[in-house]
Amino acid sequence: MRLIGLDFETANNTFGSICAAGCAILEDGEVVEKREWLIRPHRRVDRMHGACFAVHGISWYDLRDVPEFPAVWPVLRRMLTSGGVVVAHNTAFDLTHLKGVLEIYGLASVEFDYVCSLRVSRELLPDLESHSLDAVAAHFGHKFHHHDALEDAIACATIIRHLGIPENSIRRFDYCSASI
Repeated sequence: MRLIGLDFETANNTFGSICAAGCAILEDGEVVEKREWLIRPHRRVDRMHGACFAVHGISWYDLRDVPEFPAVWPVLRRMLTSGGVVVAHNTAFDLTHLKGVLEIYGLASVEFDYVCSLRVSRELLPDLESHSLDAVAAHFGHKFHHHDALEDAIACATIIRHLGIPENSIRRFDYCSASI
């Protein structure tokens, strides 16, 4: 099974304020491709919120010389649409930010199948005390540095590798650019 883990860290709560992205492709549980980027948010959404910094430790200073999202999008888009299922923990967060950044820059349309590892873990592991990414990963013995975009992406895909994908859990992300 080909799983594509995805995770974003954000500068603030404004949709599209992505400041880090991680993406990892797992085939039969092995990482076959992985990428991680620091991303300078668009100037309309670039203020760094202290609460976000407290979570991921990325500061405006870290972002001052890195590219904006359009520079990383061709590679990230290729990975997300490379076949398989995209996995994120709390897809409502990650995919809303993806939609937001695509809209900010007017980037091309994209579609892919996805599954939410948070939703699946709640369904299949109802007795876990917590369904946070780190708690569910620990349940399977997966150790990682939480709130590092790449490590979170790998953890999401690893969780789904262990749990599988329940029937009717796959959804479709379908962003249609207004410019096309």
